[in-house]
Amino acid sequence: MKKLILSALMTVLYFGTYAQVTLDHTYNYSATVVNFETLGYKYYIMDVPRAECRIYNMDHSLYKTISCAVPSGCFLFDVKFLSEKTFDNDAGIELLYSYYKYYSGSDYYEYDSKIINEDGSQIVFIDGALYNYINKTGENEYKLFSYCYNFSIFPEVIWTNIYSLPGAPLVNASVFDSNEDWSLNAYPNPGIETVKVVYSLPANLFSATLHLVDNSGQPINHFNVDRYSDHLDLNVSSLASGVYFYFIENEGQKSPSQKLVIQ
Repeated sequence: MKKLILSALMTVLYFGTYAQVTLDHTYNYSATVVNFETLGYKYYIMDVPRAECRIYNMDHSLYKTISCAVPSGCFLFDVKFLSEKTFDNDAGIELLYSYYKYYSGSDYYEYDSKIINEDGSQIVFIDGALYNYINKTGENEYKLFSYCYNFSIFPEVIWTNIYSLPGAPLVNASVFDSNEDWSLNAYPNPGIETVKVVYSLPANLFSATLHLVDNSGQPINHFNVDRYSDHLDLNVSSLASGVYFYFIENEGQKSPSQKLVIQ
């Protein structure tokens, strides 16, 4: 009996000593995770070709597919704020998604956003909305800020819609420890023609968005960044001289803002 117990103990110690990270699952699209109010943790992905948000259980079985309908010639740009209680008080899932269309003849993009129920029915249409953030505006109070643009005219028209929310927001369940997880620097700074932004993402992020804003916080441009590269070359020759700020963001995670001076 003692020999059997000793043998079992040695087996446990052996496999425990040589435990290592193992591949759990592979999604063909960028995946993230959310902790719903009642449903608990779920994975979700944005399928641009099919214009869908697919939600998966923690065993990677499909839980639900939500159609993110876009007009002809448009493409999904972002899916965020999956929740059961942020946008209304019914029992279903809601989300916000953005889409865009490129007008090659005039060389400009058109953006819009929608908040929908899980059955695809529309809660709110936000004309021109490119960036959407949920900000805390008081004790236990949150509001949706939608930054909207009309790029079809010059100079472009910018406006901000602010929406009251019935519930508190959920962010994805990704965890990062501190600002030390981010690395973000630009040179030459001050810049004149081209600026190289060198970055590294936290360990739990594969891709994110680099935002460039002016001194008043108004968005100037945005760029997709990921782990395939460690830098981004920005052409700043068309920017007016002055102070700008840049930061990297993914849903629920944001790097510290850095200052960029353009001469």
